[in-house]
Formats: sequence, structure tokens, C-alpha cells
Amino acid sequence: SGNRLAFRYNLSAFLSAAILAGGAPQQARAAEELFDTKAASAHIEKGINHLKSKNYDAAIKEFEESASVSPDAEPYYYLGYAYYMKAKKTNDPESRKKSKENFAKAYELNPNFTPSRFKPEATPPEAEAKQKKAQPAEPDAPMITEAPEQTQEQQPQQ
Repeated sequence: SGNRLAFRYNLSAFLSAAILAGGAPQQARAAEELFDTKAASAHIEKGINHLKSKNYDAAIKEFEESASVSPDAEPYYYLGYAYYMKAKKTNDPESRKKSKENFAKAYELNPNFTPSRFKPEATPPEAEAKQKKAQPAEPDAPMITEAPEQTQEQQPQQ
């Protein structure tokens, strides 16, 4: 009777451990699949093709879809650019506003973001300002690392 009780306890412990261990990989896979980067990338490619053909509404739709699937800087940048081009074409103040909001979101997510798939012909002023703010200013003159030699007249009086 004692062996039977020990067997049941060990079997119960073994099954509990197996169930717990089996659940962990599923949780890890769920975390890996949190963002569908392949789908997001496909939407960005479609959006870029629409940008090239100046179909800004279709581009906006694709970039919005990409941002909803995988919210990182890239879809927001291109979304900002598509709204910028639409505003430039239609003189629509709402598109101009959305352009600024999306550029701001892109650089909030990644202050050093630079588009790599598609280089816009002209960088919108909003994006240019954000890029400059994110990068350290370059000095106009070379930096002096050593103190200049002093002449007799410049040396302090003792």
C-alpha cells in the first residue's frame, strides 16, 4: 500500500512537470510571433510601389497596415512621407498634420532611423528636422585638442 502511494505521488509529480514543461515552448513561440515582421515588410514593399506610382491613398493604407502588424519606426516614417506627398499634391491640411504626427512617431520609436528601402526624392522638412535633432551637430571648425602656444606678450604676468 505504501509503494502504491509513493508510485501515485511520483507519477503525479512527473505528469505535472511534463505539462508545465510542455507549456513553456508554446509561450516562447507566442512571444516570438508577437509581431509579424514578414507581413509588415510585405505591406511596406506594396506601399513603396504605390508611392512610386504616386498613388498616395493606397500607399497610406499599406503603411497603416504595416504599422498595425509591427509598430516600429519604418512604417511610421513611410506613412509620414505618404501623407506629406498627399498634402503637397492636394494642399490638404489634415494630411499635413498626419504627416508630422507619423514622422514624430517614427523618430520617437527610433531617433536614429534612416530609410533604407526607398529614399524619397526630397526629404520633407518635418523629417529632416527630426533627423538633424537626432544626430550630433558637426562643428564648423576643427576642434583644438591642445592649447595654442603663447607668445611672450600673451603669457600672464607674475
